[in-house]
Amino acid sequence: MFDSGFLELLVVGIIALIVIGPERLPEVAAKVGKFIGKIKAFVATTRDDIEREMRADELKSMLAKQKEEIGELRDMMKSTKTDISSELNEASQLLDESMKDAQTSARKK
Repeated sequence: MFDSGFLELLVVGIIALIVIGPERLPEVAAKVGKFIGKIKAFVATTRDDIEREMRADELKSMLAKQKEEIGELRDMMKSTKTDISSELNEASQLLDESMKDAQTSARKK
């Protein structure tokens, strides 16, 4: 959390020993430790919440992108269906014409 080395901690400890006194130093150190623990827990919880929200936003954007791609695929399938239907109709008309031509030529003979 704080970027401090051993020397800085030693100086703070000596000053605390002088200011607070040896009788109350363990009590104050315990309270400071609990306070720092609470701060670390709060920071960790906040970080987890932020990361969770970021993941949720990423998932929402992924879902929107996939929904768009699914829409594009639906459009492609509809156009392919339309193309196939028109091709089948044309083939059916050609077959009907061929059948009529074959029947008229069979009647002529």
